[in-house]
Amino acid sequence: MRRNNVIVVLAIIVFFATVSVSNQRVDASGNIPTFNYVPTNDKSNNYGISQGISEGEKSQEYIQTKVTENLKEQAKLDTLEKKIRTFVEGDINKFGMVYYDINTNKTIEINADKQFIAASTVKVPINMLMYDMVQDGEIDINEELKFVKDDFEEGAGILQGMDLSKPVAIKTLSEFSIIYSDNIAINMLLRRVGKESRFSYIEEIVGHPIVYEGNNITAKDYSEILKRLYFNPEGNTYYTSMIETMKKTECHDRIDKYIPREIVAHKMGNFNETVNDTAIVYKDNPYILVVFTDEISDANEVIGQVSKIVYDAQK
Repeated sequence: MRRNNVIVVLAIIVFFATVSVSNQRVDASGNIPTFNYVPTNDKSNNYGISQGISEGEKSQEYIQTKVTENLKEQAKLDTLEKKIRTFVEGDINKFGMVYYDINTNKTIEINADKQFIAASTVKVPINMLMYDMVQDGEIDINEELKFVKDDFEEGAGILQGMDLSKPVAIKTLSEFSIIYSDNIAINMLLRRVGKESRFSYIEEIVGHPIVYEGNNITAKDYSEILKRLYFNPEGNTYYTSMIETMKKTECHDRIDKYIPREIVAHKMGNFNETVNDTAIVYKDNPYILVVFTDEISDANEVIGQVSKIVYDAQK
C-alpha cells in the first residue's frame, strides 16, 4: 500500500514538472531566435535557412568589400601625394595645397594651414558675399555704382583705361573682377558690401577666426570657400553664373595650362613673389584644387604641372 502511494506521488510530481517545463518553453519562445526550416532541394536558398542568416553573410561580405575599396583608394591618394611632394621637392615649404575629391570627400593637404597672401583669389569670396546680399535683398542686382578716386588701383584690369564718368552695373563689375581680375571693379564692389565684411563672411564659411590684417589666407580655408560655392547650401541662384564666369577667365597659365580649359572654373592671384591659383575642376569626377606659392621659381609651371598630376590621377 505504502509503495502504491509513493508511485502516485511520483507520478504527480512528474506531471507538474512536465507542465512547468512546457510553459517555460512557450514563454521563452519570443526571446530565442529560431530558424525556419523549409524542406527543399534548391541549394540557392541556403538549404531553407531563414533569409536573416543569408543577409548577415551578405552584410559581412559588403563590409569587407568596402574596407578593401577604401584601402585601395587611400593607397592611390598616398601615391598621388608622394608624386606631388617629389615634384615640388625643395620648394615644399613655400608651397600650400589642398586637393578635395567632391564625390568621395578624399583630401590631400600639404601645408594646408600655412598663411599665404591671397592676392586676387580674394575676389571670389567678395563676389560671393555680394551675391549673397543680392539673394537676401540687401543689394539690387540692377544697381549701378559710381567710381570714386579711392577705387583706383593700378595693375590688373581694364577699367583703368575706360571712361568711368558713368556708373557701372554691379553685374558688370563682378564679371570684370573675375575675368580680367580687375582691381578697380573689386574695389567698387568691396566699397558696396563693406570692406570689413569680407573677414566676417570668410569666418562664417570656415568656422573659425581668421587674420584680419593684410590679405592672408590658408589653402585649407580657401578650399572651404570653393566648397561653399560648389555645394551652394543656401541655393543662391547667382552662384551658377559666377562659376561660369570663372571658366572664362583670361589667365590660362596655371591650373588649366595642361588640362582642358573649359572644365576649369578658377581664380588666380599674383602679388610680388606670390603666385596662386584656385579652382573647381568639372571632370566626370569633379574636384577642388587650391595651390598657393611664395618665392618659388617659375611658379606658374609648378602649378601647371601639379594640376596635370592631379588631373591624370583623377579617375
